[in-house]
Amino acid sequence: MMFLRALALLFLALPATAQTSDIGFGRGNFDNSAPVEVAADNLEVDQATGRAVLTGNVVIAQGDLRLSARQVTVDYTTTGGNRSIERLNASGEVLIVAGDDAAEGQEAVYTLGSSDILLTGNVVVTQAGNTLAGDRLTVNLNSGAGVVTGRVRTTLQP
Repeated sequence: MMFLRALALLFLALPATAQTSDIGFGRGNFDNSAPVEVAADNLEVDQATGRAVLTGNVVIAQGDLRLSARQVTVDYTTTGGNRSIERLNASGEVLIVAGDDAAEGQEAVYTLGSSDILLTGNVVVTQAGNTLAGDRLTVNLNSGAGVVTGRVRTTLQP
């Protein structure tokens, strides 16, 4: 009887303490030097600020990574006279697919140089039929390491 009571207390305590969950995301061998392919309904470019804004059915692909959203702002950096993409800021029904893994949320920031993605706003991660939800996902595509934080909820398939 004492064992059952202790087990019940453990399960009652889990939702209150389960605020962070580590995950693997993608294959962990992402090539951040691969070309970036972009498709969108509209494109506005501001040469003075080094910024481009893509709107409407935006799809961005780099290697096995696919990012789609309603709007993506592209920030560029200039090094040694060469301009390259520094960061993608996506908003509106963001979907990120890396290999067989997928994550969705409302906003994402993808920093190309470090291969880091921060996804926020009702985040749902799907992997092999399992789902994990929380307030935010941080993931490094090179290592595949990710963390879901906030009110973490999960559904695991047996």
